[in-house]
Amino acid sequence: MTDKGCEYVADERSIEPGTYEITEYAPAKHAVVDYLRARLTAVLGRWPGRPTLMLSGGVDSILIAAVLAQLRTDVLAVTFSQDSSQQAAEETKVASEVARALGFEHHVVAPRGEALETLLKEAIERLDTVEPWEVLSGAILVAIDTCRQEYHADGALITGAGADALFLGGKTIDTAADNYLQLWDDQVRRGIKANFTRQRFIPDFYERLIADPERHIQVWQTHEAVDLALRIHPRVIRGADIAQDKALFRRIAADMGISPELVQTTKNPMQVSSGGVDAIVTLVREQLTRRAGEKTYSDPMREPLEFTVARMFLEQLKTQARGE
Repeated sequence: MTDKGCEYVADERSIEPGTYEITEYAPAKHAVVDYLRARLTAVLGRWPGRPTLMLSGGVDSILIAAVLAQLRTDVLAVTFSQDSSQQAAEETKVASEVARALGFEHHVVAPRGEALETLLKEAIERLDTVEPWEVLSGAILVAIDTCRQEYHADGALITGAGADALFLGGKTIDTAADNYLQLWDDQVRRGIKANFTRQRFIPDFYERLIADPERHIQVWQTHEAVDLALRIHPRVIRGADIAQDKALFRRIAADMGISPELVQTTKNPMQVSSGGVDAIVTLVREQLTRRAGEKTYSDPMREPLEFTVARMFLEQLKTQARGE
Protein backbone atom coordinates (compact mmCIF):
# COMPACT_ATOMS: atom_id res chain seq x y z
CA MET A 1 0.00 0.00 0.00
CA THR A 2 1.33 3.42 -0.95
CA ASP A 3 2.40 5.99 1.63
CA LYS A 4 2.39 8.82 -0.92
CA GLY A 5 0.33 11.94 -0.45
CA CYS A 6 -1.66 10.94 -3.52
CA GLU A 7 -1.24 9.12 -6.81
CA TYR A 8 -2.13 10.67 -10.16
CA VAL A 9 -3.79 7.51 -11.39
CA ALA A 10 -5.27 8.95 -14.59
CA ASP A 11 -1.81 10.12 -15.69
CA GLU A 12 -0.24 6.73 -15.06
CA ARG A 13 -2.65 4.28 -16.69
CA SER A 14 -5.87 3.90 -18.63
CA ILE A 15 -9.04 3.53 -16.58
CA GLU A 16 -10.76 0.35 -17.71
CA PRO A 17 -14.47 -0.34 -17.11
CA GLY A 18 -15.32 -1.63 -13.66
CA THR A 19 -16.32 -5.20 -12.85
CA TYR A 20 -18.63 -4.39 -9.90
CA GLU A 21 -18.50 -7.98 -8.67
CA ILE A 22 -18.80 -7.06 -4.98
CA THR A 23 -22.57 -7.16 -4.58
CA GLU A 24 -23.01 -7.75 -0.83
CA TYR A 25 -22.41 -5.51 2.17
CA ALA A 26 -20.13 -7.80 4.20
CA PRO A 27 -17.36 -8.21 1.59
CA ALA A 28 -17.65 -4.53 0.65
CA LYS A 29 -17.22 -3.49 4.28
CA HIS A 30 -14.26 -5.83 4.67
CA ALA A 31 -12.61 -4.46 1.52
CA VAL A 32 -13.15 -0.79 2.44
CA VAL A 33 -11.95 -1.12 6.03
CA ASP A 34 -8.94 -3.20 4.96
CA TYR A 35 -8.04 -0.56 2.39
CA LEU A 36 -8.33 2.33 4.84
CA ARG A 37 -6.42 0.53 7.56
CA ALA A 38 -3.58 -0.44 5.20
CA ARG A 39 -3.43 3.04 3.63
CA LEU A 40 -3.38 4.85 6.97
CA THR A 41 -0.86 2.41 8.44
CA ALA A 42 1.50 3.08 5.52
CA VAL A 43 1.05 6.84 5.89
CA LEU A 44 1.60 6.80 9.64
CA GLY A 45 4.71 4.73 9.13
CA ARG A 46 6.15 7.37 6.81
CA TRP A 47 5.00 10.30 8.98
CA PRO A 48 5.29 8.98 12.55
CA GLY A 49 4.61 12.34 14.19
CA ARG A 50 1.25 13.41 15.53
CA PRO A 51 -1.32 13.15 12.69
CA THR A 52 -3.89 15.78 11.78
CA LEU A 53 -7.29 14.86 10.34
CA MET A 54 -9.32 17.36 8.35
CA LEU A 55 -12.65 16.47 9.96
CA SER A 56 -15.41 18.23 8.06
CA GLY A 57 -18.40 16.50 9.59
CA GLY A 58 -19.20 14.65 6.36
CA VAL A 59 -19.30 10.87 6.20
CA ASP A 60 -16.01 10.57 4.26
CA SER A 61 -13.94 12.11 7.04
CA ILE A 62 -16.05 10.43 9.74
CA LEU A 63 -15.27 6.97 8.34
CA ILE A 64 -11.56 7.78 8.12
CA ALA A 65 -11.71 9.05 11.70
CA ALA A 66 -13.24 5.76 12.88
CA VAL A 67 -10.45 3.73 11.28
CA LEU A 68 -7.72 6.16 12.33
CA ALA A 69 -8.86 5.91 15.94
CA GLN A 70 -7.96 2.22 15.87
CA LEU A 71 -4.39 3.10 14.91
CA ARG A 72 -3.57 6.26 16.89
CA THR A 73 -4.94 7.96 19.98
CA ASP A 74 -3.15 11.31 19.63
CA VAL A 75 -4.96 12.56 16.52
CA LEU A 76 -5.56 16.31 16.12
CA ALA A 77 -8.93 16.81 14.40
CA VAL A 78 -9.43 20.20 12.75
CA THR A 79 -12.61 21.63 11.22
CA PHE A 80 -12.73 24.76 9.07
CA SER A 81 -16.07 26.46 9.53
CA GLN A 82 -17.93 29.71 9.10
CA ASP A 83 -20.90 29.22 11.39
CA SER A 84 -22.85 32.03 9.75
CA SER A 85 -23.86 29.18 7.44
CA GLN A 86 -26.48 26.89 8.99
CA GLN A 87 -25.04 23.84 7.25
CA ALA A 88 -21.54 24.71 8.41
CA ALA A 89 -22.75 25.08 11.99
CA GLU A 90 -24.50 21.70 11.85
CA GLU A 91 -21.47 19.95 10.36
CA THR A 92 -19.15 21.54 12.91
CA LYS A 93 -21.38 20.20 15.67
CA VAL A 94 -21.23 16.71 14.12
CA ALA A 95 -17.44 16.91 13.76
CA SER A 96 -17.13 17.96 17.40
CA GLU A 97 -19.28 15.06 18.59
CA VAL A 98 -17.40 12.53 16.46
CA ALA A 99 -14.04 13.79 17.74
CA ARG A 100 -15.28 13.61 21.32
CA ALA A 101 -16.59 10.07 20.84
CA LEU A 102 -13.25 8.93 19.41
CA GLY A 103 -11.11 10.76 21.97
CA PHE A 104 -9.53 13.17 19.47
CA GLU A 105 -8.46 16.68 20.40
CA HIS A 106 -10.64 18.92 18.21
CA HIS A 107 -10.22 22.51 17.08
CA VAL A 108 -12.42 24.67 14.87
CA VAL A 109 -10.70 27.18 12.59
CA ALA A 110 -13.18 29.99 11.92
CA PRO A 111 -11.50 33.17 10.65
CA ARG A 112 -13.79 36.16 10.18
CA GLY A 113 -13.55 39.75 9.04
CA GLU A 114 -9.99 40.96 8.53
CA ALA A 115 -8.55 37.56 9.43
CA LEU A 116 -10.57 35.92 6.68
CA GLU A 117 -9.66 38.64 4.19
CA THR A 118 -5.98 38.14 4.99
CA LEU A 119 -6.28 34.39 4.55
CA LEU A 120 -8.05 34.78 1.19
CA LYS A 121 -5.45 37.30 -0.02
CA GLU A 122 -2.68 34.87 0.91
CA ALA A 123 -4.35 32.07 -1.05
CA ILE A 124 -4.88 34.35 -4.06
CA GLU A 125 -1.22 35.41 -3.99
CA ARG A 126 0.11 31.89 -3.68
CA LEU A 127 -2.20 30.40 -6.30
CA ASP A 128 -2.22 33.41 -8.65
CA THR A 129 -5.94 33.03 -9.33
CA VAL A 130 -9.25 34.47 -8.17
CA GLU A 131 -11.23 31.34 -9.05
CA PRO A 132 -13.41 30.93 -5.92
CA TRP A 133 -13.27 27.13 -5.89
CA GLU A 134 -9.47 27.10 -5.87
CA VAL A 135 -9.03 30.10 -3.56
CA LEU A 136 -11.38 28.69 -0.91
CA SER A 137 -9.83 25.25 -1.09
CA GLY A 138 -6.39 26.81 -0.76
CA ALA A 139 -7.42 29.08 2.12
CA ILE A 140 -8.92 26.14 4.03
CA LEU A 141 -5.78 24.06 3.56
CA VAL A 142 -3.49 26.91 4.67
CA ALA A 143 -5.64 27.60 7.73
CA ILE A 144 -5.71 23.96 8.81
CA ASP A 145 -1.98 23.53 8.16
CA THR A 146 -1.31 26.60 10.32
CA CYS A 147 -3.47 25.13 13.09
CA ARG A 148 -1.57 21.85 12.78
CA GLN A 149 1.69 23.65 13.41
CA GLU A 150 0.30 25.63 16.35
CA TYR A 151 -0.67 22.43 18.12
CA HIS A 152 2.61 20.68 17.28
CA ALA A 153 1.09 18.03 15.03
CA ASP A 154 4.16 17.21 12.97
CA GLY A 155 2.83 14.13 11.19
CA ALA A 156 0.57 13.60 8.20
CA LEU A 157 -2.26 15.98 7.26
CA ILE A 158 -5.04 13.58 6.34
CA THR A 159 -8.14 14.26 4.22
CA GLY A 160 -10.89 12.17 2.63
CA ALA A 161 -10.49 13.99 -0.69
CA GLY A 162 -11.18 11.79 -3.71
CA ALA A 163 -14.05 9.75 -2.31
CA ASP A 164 -16.69 11.76 -4.18
CA ALA A 165 -15.06 10.97 -7.53
CA LEU A 166 -14.83 7.26 -6.78
CA PHE A 167 -18.24 6.74 -5.19
CA LEU A 168 -20.22 9.48 -6.98
CA GLY A 169 -20.79 11.58 -3.89
CA GLY A 170 -23.43 14.20 -4.59
CA LYS A 171 -24.12 12.85 -8.09
CA THR A 172 -27.41 11.59 -9.52
CA ILE A 173 -27.98 8.47 -11.60
CA ASP A 174 -31.01 7.35 -13.60
CA THR A 175 -31.74 4.09 -11.81
CA ALA A 176 -34.74 3.44 -14.05
CA ALA A 177 -32.53 3.17 -17.11
CA ASP A 178 -31.78 -0.35 -18.31
CA ASN A 179 -28.11 0.58 -18.62
CA TYR A 180 -27.83 2.32 -15.23
CA LEU A 181 -24.68 0.33 -14.36
CA GLN A 182 -23.03 1.56 -17.55
CA LEU A 183 -24.08 5.11 -16.69
CA TRP A 184 -22.59 4.70 -13.22
CA ASP A 185 -19.36 3.31 -14.61
CA ASP A 186 -19.07 6.13 -17.14
CA GLN A 187 -19.46 8.77 -14.41
CA VAL A 188 -16.96 7.11 -12.08
CA ARG A 189 -14.32 6.80 -14.77
CA ARG A 190 -14.88 10.39 -15.92
CA GLY A 191 -14.48 11.52 -12.32
CA ILE A 192 -11.20 9.64 -11.98
CA LYS A 193 -9.85 11.10 -15.22
CA ALA A 194 -10.88 14.63 -14.23
CA ASN A 195 -9.70 14.55 -10.62
CA PHE A 196 -6.88 12.00 -10.29
CA THR A 197 -4.53 13.90 -12.57
CA ARG A 198 -1.84 16.46 -11.99
CA GLN A 199 -2.98 18.45 -15.01
CA ARG A 200 -5.78 20.24 -13.21
CA PHE A 201 -6.58 23.95 -12.96
CA ILE A 202 -3.38 24.57 -10.94
CA PRO A 203 -1.04 21.57 -11.36
CA ASP A 204 1.29 22.54 -8.48
CA PHE A 205 -1.59 23.54 -6.17
CA TYR A 206 -0.29 21.86 -3.00
CA GLU A 207 3.32 22.88 -3.56
CA ARG A 208 2.25 26.52 -3.61
CA LEU A 209 0.35 26.28 -0.34
CA ILE A 210 2.20 24.12 2.18
CA ALA A 211 5.67 22.90 3.00
CA ASP A 212 6.18 19.17 2.45
CA PRO A 213 3.13 18.80 0.16
CA GLU A 214 3.56 15.03 0.36
CA ARG A 215 2.47 15.42 3.98
CA HIS A 216 -1.04 16.23 2.68
CA ILE A 217 -2.57 12.76 2.41
CA GLN A 218 -5.53 12.32 0.09
CA VAL A 219 -6.58 8.94 1.39
CA TRP A 220 -8.67 7.86 -1.59
CA GLN A 221 -6.45 9.08 -4.43
CA THR A 222 -4.49 5.87 -5.08
CA HIS A 223 -4.38 3.04 -7.58
CA GLU A 224 -5.71 0.64 -4.95
CA ALA A 225 -8.68 2.89 -4.19
CA VAL A 226 -9.54 3.18 -7.89
CA ASP A 227 -9.42 -0.59 -8.28
CA LEU A 228 -11.62 -1.03 -5.21
CA ALA A 229 -14.25 1.50 -6.31
CA LEU A 230 -14.52 -0.20 -9.70
CA ARG A 231 -15.33 -3.50 -7.97
CA ILE A 232 -18.14 -2.41 -5.61
CA HIS A 233 -21.62 -2.46 -7.11
CA PRO A 234 -23.60 0.81 -6.85
CA ARG A 235 -26.44 -1.03 -5.07
CA VAL A 236 -23.96 -1.69 -2.26
CA ILE A 237 -22.56 1.83 -2.32
CA ARG A 238 -25.97 3.53 -2.27
CA GLY A 239 -28.37 0.86 -1.08
CA ALA A 240 -30.76 -1.35 -3.03
CA ASP A 241 -32.62 1.57 -4.62
CA ILE A 242 -29.38 3.56 -5.15
CA ALA A 243 -31.01 6.44 -3.28
CA GLN A 244 -28.72 7.24 -0.34
CA ASP A 245 -25.42 8.99 -0.96
CA LYS A 246 -22.57 6.76 0.31
CA ALA A 247 -24.92 4.46 2.22
CA LEU A 248 -22.04 1.98 2.43
CA PHE A 249 -19.77 4.43 4.28
CA ARG A 250 -22.55 5.40 6.66
CA ARG A 251 -23.31 1.80 7.55
CA ILE A 252 -19.64 0.93 8.05
CA ALA A 253 -19.07 3.97 10.30
CA ALA A 254 -22.10 3.03 12.39
CA ASP A 255 -20.84 -0.56 12.64
CA MET A 256 -17.55 0.87 13.91
CA GLY A 257 -19.29 2.61 16.80
CA ILE A 258 -20.17 6.05 15.41
CA SER A 259 -23.67 7.13 16.42
CA PRO A 260 -26.09 6.44 13.54
CA GLU A 261 -27.47 9.98 13.83
CA LEU A 262 -24.03 11.45 13.18
CA VAL A 263 -23.41 9.47 10.00
CA GLN A 264 -26.66 10.53 8.32
CA THR A 265 -25.64 14.12 7.62
CA THR A 266 -25.58 15.25 4.00
CA LYS A 267 -22.67 17.27 2.71
CA ASN A 268 -21.80 19.66 -0.09
CA PRO A 269 -18.23 20.16 -1.31
CA MET A 270 -15.92 21.58 1.36
CA GLN A 271 -15.86 25.08 -0.11
CA VAL A 272 -19.64 25.31 0.24
CA SER A 273 -20.37 23.24 3.34
CA SER A 274 -17.70 25.01 5.40
CA GLY A 275 -19.56 28.27 4.88
CA GLY A 276 -16.66 29.68 2.88
CA VAL A 277 -18.77 30.90 -0.03
CA ASP A 278 -21.29 32.52 2.30
CA ALA A 279 -18.45 34.15 4.22
CA ILE A 280 -17.05 35.75 1.06
CA VAL A 281 -20.50 37.06 0.16
CA THR A 282 -20.74 38.59 3.63
CA LEU A 283 -17.33 40.25 3.20
CA VAL A 284 -18.45 41.74 -0.10
CA ARG A 285 -21.69 43.04 1.41
CA GLU A 286 -19.78 44.60 4.32
CA GLN A 287 -17.31 46.25 1.97
CA LEU A 288 -20.06 47.66 -0.23
CA THR A 289 -21.88 48.96 2.84
CA ARG A 290 -18.76 50.82 4.01
CA ARG A 291 -18.30 52.37 0.58
CA ALA A 292 -21.92 53.24 -0.07
CA GLY A 293 -22.84 54.76 3.27
CA GLU A 294 -26.47 55.92 3.02
CA LYS A 295 -26.34 56.56 -0.74
CA THR A 296 -28.16 53.41 -1.81
CA TYR A 297 -31.81 52.52 -2.28
CA SER A 298 -31.32 49.14 -0.62
CA ASP A 299 -29.06 47.87 2.16
CA PRO A 300 -26.15 45.88 0.65
CA MET A 301 -26.23 43.63 3.72
CA ARG A 302 -29.81 42.55 3.02
CA GLU A 303 -30.53 43.14 -0.65
CA PRO A 304 -30.93 40.20 -3.08
CA LEU A 305 -27.60 38.78 -4.19
CA GLU A 306 -28.18 39.79 -7.82
CA PHE A 307 -28.29 43.44 -6.69
CA THR A 308 -24.94 42.95 -4.96
CA VAL A 309 -23.40 41.44 -8.10
CA ALA A 310 -24.79 44.27 -10.22
CA ARG A 311 -23.46 46.85 -7.73
CA MET A 312 -19.99 45.28 -7.87
CA PHE A 313 -20.01 45.27 -11.67
CA LEU A 314 -21.07 48.92 -11.83
CA GLU A 315 -18.33 49.86 -9.38
CA GLN A 316 -15.85 48.10 -11.63
CA LEU A 317 -17.11 50.08 -14.64
CA LYS A 318 -16.82 53.29 -12.62
CA THR A 319 -13.23 52.46 -11.71
CA GLN A 320 -12.39 51.70 -15.35
CA ALA A 321 -13.98 54.97 -16.52
CA ARG A 322 -11.79 56.89 -14.08
CA GLY A 323 -8.73 55.03 -15.33
CA GLU A 324 -7.89 53.82 -11.83
